[in-house]
This record gives sequence, C-alpha cells and structure tokens, in this order.
Amino acid sequence: MDTAELCKVLENTAALQPKEVTLQTLSDCLKPVLDHPLPPDVSCSDVMWQTSYRYLAVLTEFSKSGLIERQAAGSSASEAEEVINLQNLSHFIATTELVRQFTLHLYLPRELRGLSTCEAQLMAIVDAKECARRLSHCVAQYGELFQRKMLACHPRTAECAMDFLAGAYHLDPMTSAKSRLDLFPTKLVFRCLLTIKGTFGVPHDLSMTLHRDLLQMTGTEGGFASLCRTLFTIGESNEGIPSWRKAEVIAKIVASRGHTKQFYSQVLTDCLEFYRWASNDGTDDALIYAGTCIECLKRFYSLPAAYQELHKRIETHFFGRFDELMNPPELVTGYVLCERSGLLSTLHDCSMAFSGSSLSSLPSAMLVPYIALFTKLYSLLPMSADERNYLQSMTIFCLANRTKDELRHVLIDAISGSTEDKFMKHLHPRVVVKIRVETESSYSLVMGPSREPEGDDENLLPVLVEMLKSSNRNLLLYDTFVILLRELMIISSSDQPPHDDTSLVDEPQVMIYKRFHRKYTVIQSLMELISHKHFHAQLYDNPSEVIVVLKASVTHAIETAEAPQRSDMLEIIVSIFQEFLTRTRHLKEVDRILCLLQRYRTSEGCSVELAARIDVLCSHPTPDEGQATGATAYRNAFSLCSDAEPYCKVYGTTLFLKLLKERDPETVAQRHTVLILALANLRSDESYAFLNSVRLLVALCDVLEAEVIDALVKEYLNEANDTDYRLKIGEATVKTVETLGPLTIRYRDALLNCFLTGTRHTLDEFRTSSLSNVGAICRILSYQVHTFFYELFMILSAIVQTDQYLPARRAAMLVLAQLIEGMDGLMDFQEYLLLIYRFLKHVIATDKDDITKLQAAVALDHLKSKTKDFLTINPQDLEQRMFGRVI
Repeated sequence: MDTAELCKVLENTAALQPKEVTLQTLSDCLKPVLDHPLPPDVSCSDVMWQTSYRYLAVLTEFSKSGLIERQAAGSSASEAEEVINLQNLSHFIATTELVRQFTLHLYLPRELRGLSTCEAQLMAIVDAKECARRLSHCVAQYGELFQRKMLACHPRTAECAMDFLAGAYHLDPMTSAKSRLDLFPTKLVFRCLLTIKGTFGVPHDLSMTLHRDLLQMTGTEGGFASLCRTLFTIGESNEGIPSWRKAEVIAKIVASRGHTKQFYSQVLTDCLEFYRWASNDGTDDALIYAGTCIECLKRFYSLPAAYQELHKRIETHFFGRFDELMNPPELVTGYVLCERSGLLSTLHDCSMAFSGSSLSSLPSAMLVPYIALFTKLYSLLPMSADERNYLQSMTIFCLANRTKDELRHVLIDAISGSTEDKFMKHLHPRVVVKIRVETESSYSLVMGPSREPEGDDENLLPVLVEMLKSSNRNLLLYDTFVILLRELMIISSSDQPPHDDTSLVDEPQVMIYKRFHRKYTVIQSLMELISHKHFHAQLYDNPSEVIVVLKASVTHAIETAEAPQRSDMLEIIVSIFQEFLTRTRHLKEVDRILCLLQRYRTSEGCSVELAARIDVLCSHPTPDEGQATGATAYRNAFSLCSDAEPYCKVYGTTLFLKLLKERDPETVAQRHTVLILALANLRSDESYAFLNSVRLLVALCDVLEAEVIDALVKEYLNEANDTDYRLKIGEATVKTVETLGPLTIRYRDALLNCFLTGTRHTLDEFRTSSLSNVGAICRILSYQVHTFFYELFMILSAIVQTDQYLPARRAAMLVLAQLIEGMDGLMDFQEYLLLIYRFLKHVIATDKDDITKLQAAVALDHLKSKTKDFLTINPQDLEQRMFGRVI
C-alpha cells in the first residue's frame, strides 16, 4: 500500500464521530485501499470482518512505513534525520482507538468487555471458535503496533492496552508475561492487570495467572511504588474505602509468607526508598503513601525469626546513623560523625515512623534500646533545634507504650547511667556538639578529645523528667512518679553507714557515693514532678497507689533501727509530700500516715526540723482562719474552673460536682453562673477538660433542667459560633439528654427541630453529626416521635437522594431504618407506607453504594415484618378494631 493512500484512510477515519461509525462509512473511508486483495482465509460473506481486517492491515503497514519519515539533514543520504509527522500521528492514534472498538473489544468474552469504553454500535455474530481466531488475529496485529514505544506509552492508547492485555491473557493465560508486559509502562500494566483481576466473572485460572504476574512485577525494581500509586489511583473515586484499608491490602500482598528471598529483598528496598521520598515530600498524597510504607514495614517486622535479615535491614535504615554515634568508625579527635542536615533527616524519618497511635506506627519496642542515646542527644543539642522535638516525641511514644515493668527497667537504667547493660545503647562519651560561629542553627557532631574515665556514671534521669514534663501524657507522668517513689524507698533501705576509717576513698566508699548521687537525683526528680501543675489532676484524682507506697515507706522508716537515717528519710518524705498530704487529709489512709508521724514526733530520734514540719502538716486550720481568708468552697471551685490551665479546670469541675451533689446553698444559688462557666469550658481543646464540662452540665440538670437544655439548643443553633464548638455542643446535648432518659419527652420538639435544622448545613461533617444526633434523640425518646414522622422521612429521603457526601447518605438511611424498626404505631401512618416502600425499593435498585443499599434492604425488611404482623391479627382484635372496645 502507498503511504499517501494510508494517510488518506487514517485522515478520513479520524474525522468520524462515534455516532457516525457504520459499516458503510467505514467502507467509504477504505476506498483508497479497496483495490488491494484480501487473503483467501478472510470470509468474503462477512463484510464486518473484511472491514476489520483491512483496517488492521492499514494500521500495521502505516506503523512500519509511514509513522516515521526521513528528511535530509546534510549533503549525503546517510545524514538523513528521522522525524514524526505530528498530524499523521494524531490521525493514527485516533484511528487505532476507533478500530479497537470493533476489533479487540468486539471479540472479547462478555465478562471482559466492561473494562474499557466502547461507543461504536457494531456487532458480530460468530461461533466461539471463529471468535477466538479473530481475536487472536487482532491481538497479534495490535502486538505489532505496540512495538512502537511512542504508541505504547501514549496516554490516549490506555484503553487499547487494556483490551490488548485482556485478549492476550484470555487466549493464552499460561504464556510468559514478559513478552506482552514489557511493551507498556509499569504503572499502566499494573492498572490494567488489577482492573482485569478485579472484574466479576473472571475464570479462576486467569485470575491465578494475573496474580502471579502482578507479584512478579511487584518484585522488580520500582514495582512496589507502582503498585501503591496504581491502587490508590484506581480507588480514589470510591470514597467509601479509606486509605488505611488500601494500605492494609498492599501490606498483606507484599509482606505475607511464602515469597522468595529475592522478592522480599527487592520489595523492602523499594519500600524504604519510597518511604524516604514520601516522608520528605510533604503533600497529602505523599503522607498517605508514607503511611502505606509504614504499614508494610510493620508487617515485615512482625514476620517470624526466619526473616531476621529483613528485621536487621529495617533497623539499619532507621537507626544506622545512631549506631555510628554509639560506635564511631574513627576515634580521631575532630572527626565529623554527622552534620545537622543528616541528623535532622534521620530524625524526621524516624519520627514519622514512630508517632501517632501504636496501630499506625512501627513497634515502639524498636526504640527501647535507643532511649538513653535519645536522652543524651536531647541534652546536647541547642535549645532551639527542631531535632529536640523529634527526640522527645519518639521517647514519649516509646515510654507510653511500655508496661510498668518495662518502664521501670528504662528508668532504672536512666538513674544508674551505666553502660554495662548491652541491651541499652548509649552515645559514645567522646561525642560532642560543635556549633558553628556564624549561626547557632548549624552544628556538627564530632569526636571530642580523649579524657580520663570519671568515677561516677552519668545520670540521665533529670533530662528524661524534663522531656516528660514537656508532654501532655499525665498517665505516663503518674506511672513514672510511682516507680521513682518505690525506687527511692529501695535505695534508702539499702543505705549503709559510712566507714569510720580515715583512709583514702576506697571501693565501698565509691559505691556509697554513687548510691547517694542516685538517691539525690531521684529526690530531685520527684520534687519536680509533684510540683508540675499538669500532673496535679492525675495525682489527686487517683491518690490511692501513691498513698499505699507512702504509708509503707513511713512505716519502714519509723521501724528502722538507725535513728539518723530514719529521721533523714522521714524529713525527705514530709518535704516532698507536704502539700499532697494536706490536700488529701480527708482520706482515712492519709489520716493513718499522719498518726504515724505524730507518734514518731514524740520519740527521741525526731530532729527539731522534722518535728516542726510534722507540726505544720498535722495542724488543722481553725474556723476563724478559714473565715479570715474569705474563700468559700464555691469561690474556690469557680476560681479553679476559670483558670486557663486545663488541669485547674478539671479540678474545679470536680469540686463543683461534689458541691452540687451535696446541694451546697451558695452553688445552687449561683447555678446560672455555673451554667455559663460550663458552656465556656466546652470550648477547651483538651479532651478531659471538655468531658468534665459535660459531666458538670449533666449534674446541673438536677437543679436547672429546662435552662440547660434551652441553653444547649441556642448555642447549637447560633451561627456565630465556630463549627467545632457547635459539634461539641451537639455531643454534650446528647450526653445530657441520655441522663434524663424518658423525661426527655418534655423537650422533644426543641431537640428534634434543633438537630433537623443542622441536617441542612453546608458543611458535610456537620450534616452527618446532626443526623447522628437525630438518631440518638429518637432512640432516647423510645421512638415516640409520631408527630415528626412524616417530616423526618421527607428530610432523610431528600438527603439520601440529593446529598453528595456518602457518610451523610449512609447516616440518613441508617436513621430511617432504625426509625421504622423502633416505632410502635407505624401502621397508623398507612397513607405514607406506600411512599416509603417505593422509596426503599428505588434506593435498592439505583444507589451505587452497597452499604446504603444494604441499610435500605434492612429498612424494607422491618417494614414488611411490621406490615405482616398487622395483617395477621386474631379475630377478636379485628372485631375490636371494627366496633370499638367491647365492655
């Protein structure tokens, strides 16, 4: 065929619109090449196949002779330059896509035809054998076309590639995939194979072949990243599947048992490289990919001991730089171990992998050996360095996920500072921070000069306590406090009196000095923790464990034989816990401790200073002193609740709850002020302050029921309030109404109108929250909402039919299903039941979301069940309904 004839055919065909494609128009476009004879095996009676055959021949011939032209670039023919006519290329690609619709796509089996779009209205009725023969010819012709990389990589030929691969796998599933998959970009191949494998009705042998080839591609270089990008791109239109679910699917694929060693090695390499890129990119998509990599690494690390090599590679990736700081490769003074940029990058990667919840992070146990190293680095780095935040977050994350025994082991290691424990890794003692003169933010970790070993080990407990105080982990602070208190008792009980000899300091005296230094550090840490304001709420809400330890310590100190030591120990206890014992003196156990101290006060071993402290601790304020201060219980609670610190708000709220329970006259008289204060404290960002404010609102219902409900409704409907605060008000309203129970019927109209108004809000999350609140109120009211039934149905059906936010549609259908199930007199609304029935059937037939359809089916079952129960009544009930109650 002549190139000009081929170009004419392509130009005419490319100009056709999808609705214009008929056999006649296609034959007219082929007029320039109709003179060329067809092979004998092409059926002369089937015009459709003749047209398809000619088009395939035109495309194949043009790809060989007309796609690339040679133009003279110099004096000789050898200097001719190969160029591409972009107009011809555009016509060629358009014709290739059109021909695909009545060749490849037409002869695919029915279950594989929905993979790509087809606008051409052409049909072919042939038997299975002939269909397979024609499909084989089409696949072979398109295989020759895709030998051209410019065609295989062009985005407009993606659907051609989909049909080509589907046809090739259908014809011969067992053929090696290398020859047909290497033609296309990896991302396109992944997308095609995943789409084919996920199609309903695919034969089992074909599905297994696709699974094998997908795993083989994933185990090649760059395959893991392509798999992640493809899976997230395919599912991005389905908002019902969260990203963490897709991450679990990927992790299950690549990190399950049974793969080859080469597969694990390559996938782990790609995963670590992909994570390094994703963690530093900073975009939302990259963060999703980083979470996927973390999930995969977590699965790799959970594999049994036979995969120990993978575990070591993961540890080396995250902690390799820290291992160099522990065992430097060179001990020459001035040797640069790490620049700031390298340390910051490593800490950033580690922080992303070890932060958040334990379900979305690598195992926190991996960090335990490096706690001492992190603590030492935290103390060395400049105060303004961001690296300190990373070190603190990882340390707190690790400690917060430890059992009490494990936490005690870490704290004891921090107290001793000993490097003899091989499990704990410590920073090399010669590593120092060298800050550059030009800027404080630039530094290096270098080897310092050698020095003589010091007699005492370095104690890292003060630094660890500083890190704990900077966090908001009050439970961790409390556990640390109790462990240190017990450790102080152990250290004190093991103290031995010094030797009387005047010789030089010998080994026993060195041990005594070390023990004294550890004891001093523990006492200092306990004093810092007990004076930390954020720790007070947890300490005073749960004082029992501390009181038990204190009582045992006081008893032991009093029963000890050596008078000077027991006096010192008691003086330390009284000094540290003076305020604590004063504020908890109303407890019986504390009263017993005070009795023990008073008994020791009269003994001969009590020093003058300790006696004075015991007198102050055990003395009770007189009524005159209490009145002179002018501070009532109400004012004290009000002052604490008004404080900016969350722990003060919590403690003040606890006092208010106690006063309301005891019906304090001043508190009851000022109940409106307390209500205003409780509403203001709902704005707190701290969850425990917010929850305690809800408890206060619930308690106020005993003395101010109607006003509390009215105030909550007004705050919820106030558009001037920010959305987060209104969502909190909605949650507080539901919790408050739950305490009222059946009495809520008095406020039914106000509550339902309030939350039904919220279902028309422009914000998606607000609409969903309002629907949840509507369902909760209906449940609390035992579904006694008959006067609102039709309005509820109209609003819920409108949301299901028109709302674009999938969770809101699901919530609306769930509320409707619960309403139909819970209402007792549903048959009293017979004029609406047909409308409800048709609506539910319409949702089941047309909705695209499976969960919404399932909920609609459940609602329909409830409706059918209630209708059946209504119609199958006994004759006496029927007579009573017809003639009224018989007396």
